[in-house]
Amino acid sequence: MRKIISNHDIFALPRFAARLLRMLLPVENRESVMGDYEEMFADLAGRKGRLAARAWYGAQVFKSVPMFVAGIFTGRMFMLKTDFKLAVRNMRKAKGFTFLNIAGLALGMAVGFLMLLFVFQETSFDRFHEKSDRIFRFSNRVRAEDRQMDITGVPGPFGPLLADTFPEVANVARLRTRGTVPVILDGRSFEIRNALYADPGFFDVFSARVIGGDQKTMLEVPFSLVLTDETAQRLFGKEDPVGRIVQVNRKDPYTVTGVVRKFPSNSHLRFDALVSLSTREKLNGDVGIWLGFNFKTYVELRPGAAPAALLPRFQEALDDNADPAMKESMNITTTLGLTPLKRIHLHSHAEDEIVPPGNPAYIRILALIAFFILLLAGINFVTLSTARAGRRAKEIGIRKVLGAERRRLVGQFLGESVLLSCLSLSAAIGIIYFLLPLFNRLIAQDLSFQPFRNGIVLIGLLGLAVVIGLLAGIYPALVLSGFTPQRTLKANTGPGRERRFLRNGLVTFQYAVSIALICCTLIVYHQLKFLRTYDLGYNRNQLVEVPLLGQTAGRSDIFKAEVLKIPGVQQAAICSASPYAVGGETLFRFEGAPAGDRQVLPLVETDCDFLPTLGLSLAAGRNFDRERPADQTAALINQTLARKTGWDNPLGKTIYMTDVDENREFIETPVTVIGVVKDYHFESLHTPLRGQIILNRPARGSNLLVKLREEAIPASLAGMERAWKALEPNRPFGSKFLSEAFDRLYRTEQRLGQVFIFFTLLALFVAGLGLFGLAAYTAERRTREIGIRKILGASAVQIAGMLSREFVRWVLLANLLAWPAAYLAMRTWSASFPYRPGFNPLLFVAAGTAALLLAALTVSLRTMKTSRATPVKSLRYE
Repeated sequence: MRKIISNHDIFALPRFAARLLRMLLPVENRESVMGDYEEMFADLAGRKGRLAARAWYGAQVFKSVPMFVAGIFTGRMFMLKTDFKLAVRNMRKAKGFTFLNIAGLALGMAVGFLMLLFVFQETSFDRFHEKSDRIFRFSNRVRAEDRQMDITGVPGPFGPLLADTFPEVANVARLRTRGTVPVILDGRSFEIRNALYADPGFFDVFSARVIGGDQKTMLEVPFSLVLTDETAQRLFGKEDPVGRIVQVNRKDPYTVTGVVRKFPSNSHLRFDALVSLSTREKLNGDVGIWLGFNFKTYVELRPGAAPAALLPRFQEALDDNADPAMKESMNITTTLGLTPLKRIHLHSHAEDEIVPPGNPAYIRILALIAFFILLLAGINFVTLSTARAGRRAKEIGIRKVLGAERRRLVGQFLGESVLLSCLSLSAAIGIIYFLLPLFNRLIAQDLSFQPFRNGIVLIGLLGLAVVIGLLAGIYPALVLSGFTPQRTLKANTGPGRERRFLRNGLVTFQYAVSIALICCTLIVYHQLKFLRTYDLGYNRNQLVEVPLLGQTAGRSDIFKAEVLKIPGVQQAAICSASPYAVGGETLFRFEGAPAGDRQVLPLVETDCDFLPTLGLSLAAGRNFDRERPADQTAALINQTLARKTGWDNPLGKTIYMTDVDENREFIETPVTVIGVVKDYHFESLHTPLRGQIILNRPARGSNLLVKLREEAIPASLAGMERAWKALEPNRPFGSKFLSEAFDRLYRTEQRLGQVFIFFTLLALFVAGLGLFGLAAYTAERRTREIGIRKILGASAVQIAGMLSREFVRWVLLANLLAWPAAYLAMRTWSASFPYRPGFNPLLFVAAGTAALLLAALTVSLRTMKTSRATPVKSLRYE
């Protein structure tokens, strides 16, 4: 007798197998197939028992898995093929909107990728060193009376002391800037511009790729020279330079002991050659003394050593061994710090970096702007897709009537979005290759973009394009797939009007970002114009600065006399500092002050012609007079210092300058104030005006300032070069105009302004693409209305104005949002300038007007075409 199966037996189906079957079966026949399986399971359970039925059910399901998987794969491939055809068909039907979407996304991607390149470059500094996680450089905050400086130098013996005293220190490397090295090789003159003194520990700490020579000995003996591969190629061509002798400074023979690969651009150490530190000890004898802070010192700590715990012990070692005169006679205190190697580029505040450090705020600004441009491109995609939703409403309604599920439609629309994003990626790569040289010039970097040489980078770009496509398409996909069949089949349009407020809001946001960028650009350039035209207290036009090097440094008076013979030269002066930069600072004590009461002040050592060459005026007293021998101990001070001293009459007062004698002992040298110079700015306008002392010491000058006649500048420069060659034939003549050097002081601001222009133009272009597309959609949607208005007598200009009015009011609203945002953003930036013009409301009005005109022009260009169409065609359109 056949056993009747109970409900309990039916629920005894193998749970895992049943769930697997449900998951693998397509939705359209899932219930019928599972019902058949359940009936057969029940029959078998009644005949052979539940255990046999469960075994049979599980076996049938697992035997069917390959077939089901193949069916799913085939079905999915067919669906993907169908979706791809539909996507291509829809893109071809709306070529204009497709172009706008691809162009906007491509530009946004290009900017985003450029920004990623820049951020990667800035954050990858010095990571190529194998032991970068354990390498630290000392920083040093030096306080001398009322002056505080952040520098990278420590005394020369400090590094070896650490290596000998602390077992946690694995290796130590000391560096000091050498500057330009004049080289004579086989009768030919060369210049190695960026050279560093280095001790043998350099190769123990840093990962330098040695091409020739023994890295253990190449920096040991004096007069050893290690070249980079580029410098070796320039000097020796294809010959092996190791062992060759070159002449430096026309007297000292140096031996090339090694060749190393030049460090990459993402290194805070950039050099063309290394000179053994023992060379400096032999020539100057200052490597082994504790007086001064001149040696950049790097330590490699052993694994497990804690820098925070070691730093107080390092500080104690420095305090115990420092020259007593530093603290007792000069009242100098130091505070050590340890900066991880990988953080030096972005987080160093030292004043004496070899390579100018990066600015994290600058990176954040660029990244934020790039993000907004990418966001604008995504907004374009959303606004254009939702605007055209009505054109696809019937398609969606019919597909839903035929049984299409919403998730199936969402997948299709997301697929279209990803396809557009991948097409945009290919266009973005081309845009990057086009924009990269310009972008490199703007940010003063040497970024490279080679995605096809690195499979990981290419896969990453494709993955990023997919993510961007999904993020940009998710909202339009949800909107389109949410249409109900009843509503879409009854009307010719979908819910576009219901989304109009959202689209207008997105347009407003786009133009708010663009207007804010315009405002920031105008504010930056307004500040730069203010700095360029600010009265510095002297006339920098036609002023030329010539660095005194080699023979001209030792015979500066002869060189100056020859230069003054040139007809186009008006004045010339020897000085130790450029008028736009502090050349040196030292300690001074004023008459009547206690012995320990000193001030750190900028110092210029010059001759009698300094004031007339710069066109400086005296507020009191007189200038130096070469006919008065007593003026060798005279001094001039500026008005700021005169006010700071509190003297009613500074003339005749004595100032005591802290100096060092031949035994390296600190002494006080008295100088007498004979004049007060009217204030002039001898630093960039980033710094408030400080007191300054001018001494009559031309022998210590390192520059020659020359005032030229405007009509004879080329001839005068040629004559100066001839005078130079007569004294220094083996060294090229170099000069620079003070006006150009002054502009370089504000290079960061200039670059920031150029970057703002670059990104503003891109943002306006992206926003214009979106507005153009919406204007085209609006004109297309109101074609019949336009035809009727033309029959009733409306002109093309009136119709274009009517269509433009809708968008213009949203751009006006964008101004109200953009102005406060730009003001708040730039207020902090402008506060860093002690001298600033203040905010001009006209700048904000100009930015808003420019955006408004651009928006009106964009809309008018599209709507004029529709408004000029004949009424017959317009009325026949629908």
